[in-house]
Amino acid sequence: MEPLSPTGYASGDPIDLATAEERLALPEGIDSDLVEQIDQDGLPLRQWPAAVAELYHATVTSRLYQEGHFLFLLGLLTCLATIVVDVLINPAMVPEGVALRVLAVAPLTLLGLMAGTRGWTNLLAFCVGASPIAFIAVVVHLAVHLPPDLSPRYINATILIVGLANVMLPYSLRGLIIFDLSALVVAMLMLVLGGVDFATQHLDTIALFTLVAGATIPVASQFESLRQSNFLLTLRAQCAGRELLEANAALHTLSETDPLTGISNRRSFERQFETDIVAPGFNGRIDDRIALMMIDLDHFKSFNDAHGHQAGDSCLKLVAKALVDIFDEAGGVVARYGGEEFVAALRVRDSKEIVAVAEDVRRSIATVLTPVSESDRSLITASIGVGVAPASAMLPREELIEMADAALYSGKDAGRNRVEVVEAEPAFGRGG
Repeated sequence: MEPLSPTGYASGDPIDLATAEERLALPEGIDSDLVEQIDQDGLPLRQWPAAVAELYHATVTSRLYQEGHFLFLLGLLTCLATIVVDVLINPAMVPEGVALRVLAVAPLTLLGLMAGTRGWTNLLAFCVGASPIAFIAVVVHLAVHLPPDLSPRYINATILIVGLANVMLPYSLRGLIIFDLSALVVAMLMLVLGGVDFATQHLDTIALFTLVAGATIPVASQFESLRQSNFLLTLRAQCAGRELLEANAALHTLSETDPLTGISNRRSFERQFETDIVAPGFNGRIDDRIALMMIDLDHFKSFNDAHGHQAGDSCLKLVAKALVDIFDEAGGVVARYGGEEFVAALRVRDSKEIVAVAEDVRRSIATVLTPVSESDRSLITASIGVGVAPASAMLPREELIEMADAALYSGKDAGRNRVEVVEAEPAFGRGG
């Protein structure tokens, strides 16, 4: 986890608001159970797991960027608005009051706004706290030059400033304590510069200043605790949402995957056929040909009986892998249709390419299992029926399956371990 700056924000390379938002993305290792456990145990921030604590500091930084502009503009307008008080109490002090306000507060405001734009987090955090402290210095300095009966009005205003700042500034608890101590030191320094007697006369104000700062710290601490609880609740909801999406994705994958071979099932094939074959986008041409293959393992029941179901399952897995390799390279799709039957489809330019792929499939399946004897006969072979139609014909998938089935059984009748093709001419197409 990154070290914290004195204001409580993560130090390191400058970031912009977009980067801060990106850091709010949930990292790995954070789940709803972990977040709920943190909340139930009431763990303080320092005992949170590193990943959760770092994410919280990122949200605090994001809040700083979100509220920085508002706080700077509000502070500057408030500072300038108090010129009216100068006019009412001592008009002769107005020029000096205006100059001090502009010279002390305006540069910090502009610097803070620039830091927010450039993504300088530490400088932005410094300016957010330095601006009200500069205003306190101006107020006490003006009080030094007022008559004794009027100066307490100005000095007491510093108490209001520090009280409001403790509630509004987007600092951590440690950052607020540093802010209060800095404001107190600056106020006392300005009183001493007005003379020891003047400072002595306002020791009660300093005591009240300290009391208000100390009394508002617990309020700020409670706000910080509420922010942390709200963060945990929000994070838990985000984790639950992510887990729900992952569960839905896993369920969708399971619903479209054959559990034995791990390749697509019939349902997935139907979707892929429409999206990847029938409607291939800019890669397809109107004169393409669409081929659908029914691939059936020959005498698989006998193989299963002779070698056992485990051997049969292994055989199906090996065949599935071989088919995926071939059709991935050919730009087609393949799925387990059921039992020992597979279905595949691809879109090509001519029928010769289709036959070449089908023959490649047949030969590949014949070499999946090595014979255990010196015989050249393969342990497993396949009969392949292919239905082919022009893409312009827009034949339904069901009709292509019927054509491929007819070709498959024709191949079975002709002796198995062969490829048979049934091709529809453009004149037979429904949309051609």
